[in-house]
Amino acid sequence: MFSMDAQELPDALVELLTDVLGMSELPQSCKEWLNLKDISGPRPRATARRLRNSGMARLIHFLVVMRIVCIGAAPTGLGAAYRLNELIQEKNCNADDVEMVIFEKESYAGGLSCTVKDEQGFLWDMGGHITFNHNFPYYEKAVKWAVDEWNSLQRNCMVDMNFLYGEAGIHLVPYPAQFAIPLFPEDVKQNCLKDLKERYEQEPDGIPENFEDWVLKHFGPTVLDVFFKPYTKKVWTVEPSKMSPNWVGTRVAKLPQEKLEELCALSQEELSTADFGWGPNSCFTFPKYGGTGNVWNSMSKKLPKSWFKYSTKVVGIDAAAKCVRYQTEGSDDVHEMDYDILLNAAPIDLLVKETKLCRELNVAYNKVFIVGVGLEKPMTEFLEKFTWLYFPDPNVPFFRVTILSRYGEVTPDSNKFWSLMCECARPIDDPVTEEEIVKQAIDGLVIKSMIQRNKIASVYSTTLEYGYPIPTPARDPELARAHRELEKHSIYSRGRFGGWKYEVSNQDHCFIQGKEFIDRVVLNEPEKLYKTGLAERQG
Repeated sequence: MFSMDAQELPDALVELLTDVLGMSELPQSCKEWLNLKDISGPRPRATARRLRNSGMARLIHFLVVMRIVCIGAAPTGLGAAYRLNELIQEKNCNADDVEMVIFEKESYAGGLSCTVKDEQGFLWDMGGHITFNHNFPYYEKAVKWAVDEWNSLQRNCMVDMNFLYGEAGIHLVPYPAQFAIPLFPEDVKQNCLKDLKERYEQEPDGIPENFEDWVLKHFGPTVLDVFFKPYTKKVWTVEPSKMSPNWVGTRVAKLPQEKLEELCALSQEELSTADFGWGPNSCFTFPKYGGTGNVWNSMSKKLPKSWFKYSTKVVGIDAAAKCVRYQTEGSDDVHEMDYDILLNAAPIDLLVKETKLCRELNVAYNKVFIVGVGLEKPMTEFLEKFTWLYFPDPNVPFFRVTILSRYGEVTPDSNKFWSLMCECARPIDDPVTEEEIVKQAIDGLVIKSMIQRNKIASVYSTTLEYGYPIPTPARDPELARAHRELEKHSIYSRGRFGGWKYEVSNQDHCFIQGKEFIDRVVLNEPEKLYKTGLAERQG
């Protein structure tokens, strides 16, 4: 075999290889073998297969294999791995010469969809992660391939609107709150109805400039003031006027006139049993055992083991040379690996800073504190039927509380214990400490009559430094600018923070983004779910 420096490589040999392989230039994967610099190009799959039986087999492998490197073994990366493995199992010829390497800095899969066990044996997810039955049949098939036993639950959630009633404790109304107008105090209800009647009769002109404008256009100022402003501030940590309306889609329920009139015609007794339901998650499933993280750990174990490098962090990216530098936990050594295509599921703002392919991004995000409270039974009676509750009330730190033990086996003994999980959002520069948030959360749960202090068996907390990608007005043009430069260098950034689009950031969305990435780079099919803002290869 050849062993020579790039300068010593005869031009005739380079010309011969490119001619034989039907290429304009040698591919990046040849770099390791020939030690060439700055080479790239497509894979000549058909030509390679014709030459397989020749004596050049080893050379051809190095020349034509396409290496996909993925940063992160979270739903996005696992969606890509699952799809590639599926194509290989189906003996799809396009996947013949594709190899994948997934770097994961943790010792387990899942990313923000992981599950952690505390010292007392309670399991905690990193947020209210559930699996939607109807969104993506492909996703449902994949997760049920990974995990056999699932619980199926009907969403039953409420909104605490105590501040409307001048009450210190908890006053629950059906979700979404804008559907619960018939239950509001009479003066507030009449103002809401007046606003909505005006909009039913004549919808305001113009395209909303921000989320506040969108709410005003569809609901009016009263609903904006009593619900959307306080809740937006709680979950997003910014005013609705600082958010784009582009993310809304099915995330915010519009109020049909017929539905409102139907509810307003009901008596108080009838309203107590009325169906206020709306939402993309009215029915959901959850793993019976192991929490959400069990899905991704189980899936990764069923995929080729050689694809995964756990406890290994990518510490640098050379986009021009198509090379990542990585370091394994416990070692000071930094290694390099070349790639043909890079799939990034880490935050795109960090990717841009590292690659320096374009100026830094003007995007926004917040941090989220997770506070889990394990408790001795009996469970608080009024919580027994609920799955989660929303809290616009500014006097408690959490915007959502999930009754996690209703979902699956997530306590040391389900006959003796139950659990709640609180999500508390803060601006990234908020100086509040995790310890302070824990105290505030427990105090809030007591104030809301959800727990008794003397029943607490375990308290868990963690800080998600990247909590929610905030859909600001500048987001879409900023992301398009980044994708334009990244994709010129065969770098694709997808996922909750890799793609930075909240409206397609649930774990099912992220998994499908990974799947469609493989369809794009291996099968040459356009992506449909994630929109980069670029014209090419969009669905």
